[in-house]
Amino acid sequence: MASKGNKDESMQLQAYETIRTGIVYAKYAPGDKLQVKDLCADLGLGRTPIRESLVRLRQERLVQTVPQSGTYVSRISLESVEGARYVRENLESQISVEACARMDKNGLSELECLLLKEAKSQDMQDRRGFFDYDNLFHEKLYEIANKQQVWRWLEFISIDLQRYRWLRVQTEDLDWDSILDQHREIFHALETRDTDETHFLVSNHLHLLFSESAAVIKRFPDYFIDTPGPQNGSSKLQ
Repeated sequence: MASKGNKDESMQLQAYETIRTGIVYAKYAPGDKLQVKDLCADLGLGRTPIRESLVRLRQERLVQTVPQSGTYVSRISLESVEGARYVRENLESQISVEACARMDKNGLSELECLLLKEAKSQDMQDRRGFFDYDNLFHEKLYEIANKQQVWRWLEFISIDLQRYRWLRVQTEDLDWDSILDQHREIFHALETRDTDETHFLVSNHLHLLFSESAAVIKRFPDYFIDTPGPQNGSSKLQ
């Protein structure tokens, strides 16, 4: 039988992971006020695990507390997005070379399966599915290269990049075909064990990740800080 301490820890982790996921997928959008009582009702959990999870999320700068006002979902820093993209590009292009060297039939089969699921999500206009299979395709490269820990580190430090990428999938101007074609090209380079081509394609794919930023900002102008152009300055949350 689980101890009370373990149960409390489990509930706190459940609250933290659920709210964090909600922030990534903009269920709790940048600038939204988070009320403990509303989160309790939403998650079916007590006030203590909710409050503890908000402390942890505040430490990760995903939420911030405004005195005499409340706790709000932090807006997305474009500087953080670009920094994380830069790190991803430089690390993942090398990771992909290692994946290329370690590639086997099982790894190729798993990548091909993810590509098929990504294509099906595109056909169905399933944005969540497309986003998730896109992530899994990249994560699989780290797994094949035996660098899962690096992926976990990147997930932690690149949370604003993940949030930006989800909003990017929501924009009407996103070229789904181009993203899927780039993944297919990466797959073929891995299949032929062409390390130079793999390195180039992954680097280019991630370099272009920020190319639609103007369309994303236009679609969600209130979700970002440090955006170009004049700022309103009237928001409580910066």
